[in-house]
Amino acid sequence: MSQVNNPVAIDNDGSAVLERNVEPSKQLAHTVAEAVELYDVDRTAAHIAEGGYSRVALQFPDELLADSTLVSAALQERTEARVFILADTSYGSCCVDEVAAEHYAADAVVHYGRTCLSLTTRLPVVYVFGRDAVDVADLCAQCESELQGSRVLLVSDVQYAHALEDIGKALRGICKEVVVSRIAVQDCAYVPGAEDAAEPGRLWELEHPIGEYTMLYVGEESLTLTNLLVTQRCQSAFSYAPQTRTLRAESARVNRHLSRRYHMVQRARDANVVGIVVGTLAAVRYQSVVDALKQLIRRAGKKFYVFVVGKLNVAKLANFPEIEAYVLVACPENSLVDSKDFYQPVVTPYELLLALSRSHEWTGDYITDFHAFLNELDQRTDDDVGDEEDVPHFSLVTGTLRQARRYNDPRASSSRDVTVQSGSTEIAQYMGSAGAEHLLARAFRGLGHDDQEGEDSEPMLAVDGLSGIASKYTHETK
Repeated sequence: MSQVNNPVAIDNDGSAVLERNVEPSKQLAHTVAEAVELYDVDRTAAHIAEGGYSRVALQFPDELLADSTLVSAALQERTEARVFILADTSYGSCCVDEVAAEHYAADAVVHYGRTCLSLTTRLPVVYVFGRDAVDVADLCAQCESELQGSRVLLVSDVQYAHALEDIGKALRGICKEVVVSRIAVQDCAYVPGAEDAAEPGRLWELEHPIGEYTMLYVGEESLTLTNLLVTQRCQSAFSYAPQTRTLRAESARVNRHLSRRYHMVQRARDANVVGIVVGTLAAVRYQSVVDALKQLIRRAGKKFYVFVVGKLNVAKLANFPEIEAYVLVACPENSLVDSKDFYQPVVTPYELLLALSRSHEWTGDYITDFHAFLNELDQRTDDDVGDEEDVPHFSLVTGTLRQARRYNDPRASSSRDVTVQSGSTEIAQYMGSAGAEHLLARAFRGLGHDDQEGEDSEPMLAVDGLSGIASKYTHETK
């Protein structure tokens, strides 16, 4: 009988965290020689020497951290650069953590393991994907009945990219056409701003519309697979997991995923207060996306707040109950959050654009790239965003007509601003403040705020507080 591990409740006493068993990361390399082979140490050292880097940050995900000291020692022997290890990244481990690297004045980053291949803005990056094994014969045997005579677009997770050419050659005897994708930075470093620099990303050239191709993804179930499935509109899709040697049709999974995303778009449309969550500080043009979202929400007459919370979880966002929907500005993979555990929907910038658009209907196209989103936003007019004034819209979530609260409309603010009266003389007006509205609607608003009107309370004298640290204050006996 399987056991379902639910998220820890927000109001628990913390004992579950203290008693949780944490599995250490499994060590893949047991000697320096094995680390050199598994982590392309010689190629990495050559890139460091070629770039003349003197301080290099090695960024490892949690699952590879056990090998980090061996890799660091091997690089120290082969270069004159000073290397140091980054762990516990600020956001997702798939993104290059430029902020943490710059805290130690690094002039380059070596990123290990899975990556979202997002463009960085400041530091050169050397990517080391790893070379996980693939049973090409088993893959072709399982694909023969499914892909016979089809046009196939072959993609993979980064650790299997080294095997794509061999897989493509084997599949050409089965399929009508095989297009093998490649990763531009697989064998070279990415240097932001350099001329003719290869940019991170998957590349392929198709002779026919993508709707005529079947996608074959080599890799385990991951956010990379989800992102490819929703953004590339192939006629069908299959995934092959090398670790379990299983082939799975993904078309039904795509439809279920898009249905859930469409439901969150409708919930975001009903929201009057939107939280903009910054989930990356490294991806190119993230600040432009944040600024564009602010303008978009203002034009729709809604209220927004901006949050920088690091790695996203349920407890952090639960601290802001007045927020009715969140939009996450993150890399293409981390932006597709399954928000079923969250109290409010978490949508992507493109989904928020669909929610606030008056006339645009979702055709199934999906955008997670920042550049494509900004280009799409530039094509919209101000009249295409938001609901018509004083005209309620029909909510597909509640099945009722909803009247939107327009926070940024000067004509609406005079009658809907929150007014707080203290005693009989002081009146404070909060113009368009969603936080103030939520505070007044609560049964308990804090000490000193629940006094009955007209009652005069004696002011308290200011007294000296405690001094020292929590373990021992100055007034405590030694």
